[in-house]
Amino acid sequence: METKAKEPRILLVEDDRADREKTLETLRRFGLGYEVRVVSGGHEALDYLLGRGRFHERSRNPLPDLILLDMSLAPIDGARVLARIRDNESLKAIPVIILCSTPEERERAMVESVRAHAYAVKPVSADDMRDLVRLTYPSVTSYAAMRFE
Repeated sequence: METKAKEPRILLVEDDRADREKTLETLRRFGLGYEVRVVSGGHEALDYLLGRGRFHERSRNPLPDLILLDMSLAPIDGARVLARIRDNESLKAIPVIILCSTPEERERAMVESVRAHAYAVKPVSADDMRDLVRLTYPSVTSYAAMRFE
């Protein structure tokens, strides 16, 4: 009996339309075909992750395997969203990559011990995104090998 690999799921949390489109394009160029869900702010991200409101049906809104989280969200920023993720038993093991608008914002996130798995300055190139995703979510590498062999 052949078992099909679970398609990795990514949750992209980005409130800026242009940055969101650039990140989605980068993920498409990366070419692994994983499922990407998009939410546009910190409150919506927490609703999705905690299964609240319109995201209450977990079968339709499954937990992601990886979160790409914009640091400069408003009104609740990426650091506060990540703190909530890390404080929740069912979410804290999900790898998170923080996406920063500037190198200074990246340094601030690293110094403030935001507890992300990785940090990147937008826009992230396809090669850098591939490396970040493989570092933070290693089974993507196995998934890619299975898809393209």
